[in-house]
Amino acid sequence: MKRLKSPGSSASSKAIKRPASTKEETREFTNLQGVSTSALGKVLIADSNNQCVQSFWYPRSDSGQLQRPTGVAIHPNGDIIIADYDNKWVSIFSSEGKFKSKIGSGKLMGPKGVSVDRNGHIIVVDNKACCIFIFQVNGKLVTKFGNRGNGDRQFAGTLNGPHFAAVNNKNEIIVTDFHNHSVKVFNTEGEFLLKFGSNGEGNGQFNAPTGVAVDVNGNIIVADWGNSRIQVFDGSGSFLSYINTSADPLYGPQGLALTSDGHVVVADSGNHCFKVYRYLQ
Repeated sequence: MKRLKSPGSSASSKAIKRPASTKEETREFTNLQGVSTSALGKVLIADSNNQCVQSFWYPRSDSGQLQRPTGVAIHPNGDIIIADYDNKWVSIFSSEGKFKSKIGSGKLMGPKGVSVDRNGHIIVVDNKACCIFIFQVNGKLVTKFGNRGNGDRQFAGTLNGPHFAAVNNKNEIIVTDFHNHSVKVFNTEGEFLLKFGSNGEGNGQFNAPTGVAVDVNGNIIVADWGNSRIQVFDGSGSFLSYINTSADPLYGPQGLALTSDGHVVVADSGNHCFKVYRYLQ
């Protein structure tokens, strides 16, 4: 297996791979991180090294300029939520791309993944601080939990702690613990519920998990970065299957999201492109 660069590393080469179903204009990516999809079918890609989010372009104003976008989510009110790692805050844009506000400034150390729970709260995975923050949309802190370590309620890593989060239909928070090679599930108060995964290449094992999403049935879809694959688990963490990527293999997948018509969109960071695969057969 080829050695992968760290998820936060830069890449000098540029390439494009557009799925046949994509009608967006050609764009170049260099270090794709987070992915989100809207109910209207729009795909948003956090292009970290190009300092922008595609395919939805944002105006570059002083107040809304992105330094290192890594995670992206869509709030039920239509706002676009973007984790900005180097600015150490989360930016909020309107659905038209107008900068509205920022949250977490002075609290966050290195926000990576973002998600939105069923209460409209913004969940931020602080990769550098190894903890999870939950904010109201106005920026008020609801709670935070986690720290550096190998325990159930901890996340491992010196430079790369937890990466992304998703929320299931029970409003539970599912977090990928990169260096602990596992996925952990918490309730909204931060109480530990379960974990699954271990280091390896077998079914249900990980080599540094990154992106995560949940389908309508509660199944958990996880990007296995170091093994360059996507695995599917049931809600209790039992391995179910792989997403079939053999026709167009991945190389270091990062963020992923599900579309309403049964596809999974993946930020293929090693190939500097995003790819769309059939999920529901």
